[in-house]
Amino acid sequence: MFVFLKFLHISAMFAATSLAVGPIVVYWLVARSGDAGALKTAMRFDEALERTAGGFYGLGILAGVAAALTGSLDVTAPWLLTAYGLVVLLIVNNLYLSLRMRALREIATTGNGAVVAARSRSRALSASVAALGLITLALVYTMVVKPSLF
Repeated sequence: MFVFLKFLHISAMFAATSLAVGPIVVYWLVARSGDAGALKTAMRFDEALERTAGGFYGLGILAGVAAALTGSLDVTAPWLLTAYGLVVLLIVNNLYLSLRMRALREIATTGNGAVVAARSRSRALSASVAALGLITLALVYTMVVKPSLF
């Protein structure tokens, strides 16, 4: 049972990450082009993708907890505590990015591509997109290597 739950956890988390990270990066790159119509088209299924990604994150977390409990893992192990913190950071960052991208989509509905391009190039948004990648990599590293940082 442990092996199946671990497989389900890993599969769900990879699916969730793909659905959460990939589209946001694409939206950001499209917004930087200043093509308002392309951004509106690209973000047509944004909310459905977010709901699906959230469902996979939920499934992955539940399967991970179940795997940890059935596999006699210490759910308070330092590497797991690090992973929990990274997941919280990832969720907060994704929510911030989602709000910013939706605001850009609203501006795009007015057809003002120059404003979309300018706002998409803000340091805060660019840093958040970079953080998205770095937090994701740190989380994968933590789950695979299981470093003791404490």
